[in-house]
Amino acid sequence: MEKFKYLAKNKISNLPKTPGVYAFLKSRKFLYIGKAVNLRDRAKQHKKLLGLAEQVAYVETASETKALLLEAKLIKKYQPKYNVGWKDDKNYFYVGVTKEEFPRVFITHQPKVQITHGRKLFKSDYIGPFVNGRELKQALKDLRKTHPYRTCKTLPRKPCLWYHLNQCPAPCLFKSRRIEAYDISNIQGKEATGSMVTFINGKPSKSFYRKFKIKGAAEPNDVAMLKEVLSRRFNHPEWGLPDLILIDGGRAQLNAAINILNQPKLAKLSSIGVLALAKRKNELYMKNLETPILLKNLPREIFNLILQLRDEAHRFARKYHHQLRKKHLLE
Repeated sequence: MEKFKYLAKNKISNLPKTPGVYAFLKSRKFLYIGKAVNLRDRAKQHKKLLGLAEQVAYVETASETKALLLEAKLIKKYQPKYNVGWKDDKNYFYVGVTKEEFPRVFITHQPKVQITHGRKLFKSDYIGPFVNGRELKQALKDLRKTHPYRTCKTLPRKPCLWYHLNQCPAPCLFKSRRIEAYDISNIQGKEATGSMVTFINGKPSKSFYRKFKIKGAAEPNDVAMLKEVLSRRFNHPEWGLPDLILIDGGRAQLNAAINILNQPKLAKLSSIGVLALAKRKNELYMKNLETPILLKNLPREIFNLILQLRDEAHRFARKYHHQLRKKHLLE
């Protein structure tokens, strides 16, 4: 936690005009802690506290949001005399983060506690308390734009609006009923094939498997080949539609798939979730996450399902590729 810088109260004009947390002290005890967009201007407004205090302390932060979070930590740590009512949790706000496989972020007045073997254990991790609920909600709203998080109490079957606004990583994708996995197989662009395998409720459904002979790409270009396969596949709505597709590749393949699904003529497909799995590093790419997820960090059940989908799509694409090569050699 950042350390306070201390000033005599008659030096208050030396406070910086930056965001941060300020405090008033007397006999080295904290009287009041607050946060500000402009430390100097805000601290000067506390006429009565300036009359009581002997010192002013401050910590600069990079933003108002960070000041809000730091204010809560410092009030909780020092329990200042004039931060009235902080011991009454019902009057203040906490940010909760659930201890689930896919954590949910929420605001509450009353952290929930369970008693286990005579010990109090929180059901979630909590940050707070916070004084201003409006500012806290705005801070979380701003945070969500750069660090997407989940807010739903139960995972829906399909990604919600927040996913399409790039503000939720959509863990519900992993709970999808019907998943299609795609792979490309070729040797220097020759006898190129694509595969589509379908799992329903976690099990292969071979009646929905499809294979594609690549027509458009004469040179080895996995992204172009994938785009062709997906375009052809989604010209067949009578095959049924998936909740989620898993493609072999990294960020380039992920973006190619998203662009296909976002075409105006395929508007009904925009709710389909897309994941890309880079085989070499076993990294999983998702639409709303800048950094890929390491497959080994996922719950075992999901880890196994994704590997099974990947391997089955790879097997099916290679099988068709070898059939075409054999046929070509015999001609």
